[in-house]
Amino acid sequence: MLRTDTTPTHHLETDRLWLCEWSPADLEKSRPIFTDPDVMRYISGGSPRSDAQIREFIARQQNHFRSHGFCLWKLLLKPQARLIGFCGLQPLELDGASEVEIGWRLMKHQWGRGLATEAARVALQRAVEHAHLARVIAIAMPENHASLRVMEKLGMNFERATQKDGFPVVVYSYCPGEDAR
Repeated sequence: MLRTDTTPTHHLETDRLWLCEWSPADLEKSRPIFTDPDVMRYISGGSPRSDAQIREFIARQQNHFRSHGFCLWKLLLKPQARLIGFCGLQPLELDGASEVEIGWRLMKHQWGRGLATEAARVALQRAVEHAHLARVIAIAMPENHASLRVMEKLGMNFERATQKDGFPVVVYSYCPGEDAR
């Protein structure tokens, strides 16, 4: 039977977004996220990523989904299903501990529209309800005020300052059932 519905297969959905699994075919459409200096400014020193690094990222997210049932899902803007970024969960080693991190990254022309918060809320809900995670963290460079605001809107609490890959970061955490401080 020929499928005429153009709605993408997705795992999570918000009013404006579909959060979907990655495919190797996503390289071309995702390249602007990984190569724009403004988008990458607060990511490991701001270096743009090569196609090989983008392919590795996509493969890593596919593996995370198969292994854990979550990943940094690609974000498709409704109704055209345009790839505009990613948001979700991934394992993270930080200060000698195994954590689960929530993160997001959007194309610059999508900033300031509340899309990161919208996607992160549904990803965090998924972490609690389906993955049964008791703790989720987010990290950001201290000067990344936009990401810090998203963390606060999610009800995450400042935990500490530390280093990740030689860069200063702040750690926020969300533990379901704990009252915000």
